[in-house]
Amino acid sequence: LKGHKQEVCGLKWSESCKQLASGGNDNKLMIWSNGFTTQPEFKISEHKAAVKAIAWSPHKDSVLVSGGGTADRTIRVWNTQSGEQIK
Repeated sequence: LKGHKQEVCGLKWSESCKQLASGGNDNKLMIWSNGFTTQPEFKISEHKAAVKAIAWSPHKDSVLVSGGGTADRTIRVWNTQSGEQIK
């Protein structure tokens, strides 16, 4: 799978293993479907630093939390069915 332009900092499967989230030093968060297409389902560019922290909600499979590095200092909550930021 090719998507990030720099090193991958984190990978995390959803609880159902239907989606894979990847965070990179390129400040991108990518959501991949389990069908392993060659392109990510969503490329999210909201973080201003490397995406080093990724966690799926244990209560709702389509909710993902991501954290940016030092220059970003934000935690964002995503709907991985739509690619939209929730918080």
